[in-house]
Amino acid sequence: MDASIEIIAEVHHHPGADRLDLARILGFQCVIEKGSYKGGEKVVYIRPDSLLPEVEWAEEYRKYSPNRIKAVKLRGEWSEGVIVPLHKLPAAIAELPVGSDVAEFIGVRHFEPPVPKELNAKRPLPFGIPKTDEERWENMIDKLPMGEPVDITLKIDGQSWSIYYNIPTDEFGILGRTLGYHHDTENPYSVHLHRTYKTLEREFKDYCIAAGKSLCLRGESYGGGIQRAKNNPHGAANPGIAIFSCYLIEERRYANKGDAFYFVNVCAALQLPIVPILESHVPLTQELIDYYSTGIEQVLGKPFEGVVVKHARGTFKIINKIYDSRK
Repeated sequence: MDASIEIIAEVHHHPGADRLDLARILGFQCVIEKGSYKGGEKVVYIRPDSLLPEVEWAEEYRKYSPNRIKAVKLRGEWSEGVIVPLHKLPAAIAELPVGSDVAEFIGVRHFEPPVPKELNAKRPLPFGIPKTDEERWENMIDKLPMGEPVDITLKIDGQSWSIYYNIPTDEFGILGRTLGYHHDTENPYSVHLHRTYKTLEREFKDYCIAAGKSLCLRGESYGGGIQRAKNNPHGAANPGIAIFSCYLIEERRYANKGDAFYFVNVCAALQLPIVPILESHVPLTQELIDYYSTGIEQVLGKPFEGVVVKHARGTFKIINKIYDSRK
């Protein structure tokens, strides 16, 4: 959800600027003009990683976010997203209940990194496999498993890459984030199969058949020629992949921490590389979230996009605001 009807939870004074306030919506903080909003006010909130439309109400916001909405630091405080007062938008929006998705109504789109030209589109994602899209922690502050054991994994800023095998149809395939791709020709996805993991298709099929499970392994391709972001530490690395999750096709869900087919277990059996696990089985706290969100600029000696937190009932991501502000 990129834009929705929300209530401003609270507004307090910006400690470093007399003419600014800080507004909290869900788990996000926005720097606003002093006195422009008050706690309890109903507004439209547009989340980070969104694209604003070229329409009249958005003109003043596009001056600051012409390409995509991202985290910025203003007078020492982080600001994420855009707050739009209801009076600037069509009157019908004001009648919608809190939580309503209004992105399509007001023309807001989600930012999608460009797909490499070399890829050969095949079809939409098959067998109900969803696109890879972790929820941000700020959107689920009432559902966070505080105090429960979690694994903290590095979020690699690469190109989404997945393989699947569906037992009933005997189908093996390669997926991007939103499409399936041909795997009979070389491209930045298939090169890792045919050059580096020549036996992976057969071994993955054998594993699925022996386990009696149709699976989809999801990960990131990275390295030279795949991602070119100036601040991306993986952009100049040797080409590689790192698996970060395992999807159970027949059950239509991800294998979570503690499940038999948790990605760590599957990849260990297949001897496949996984994303770095920064912390394992640690209790989730707000301090831990803040640490990876704003407390550090680097992990493993390099800038990082963020982390994905995995627990027994699901996952969510923590975007590092420092990295995001420099993209």
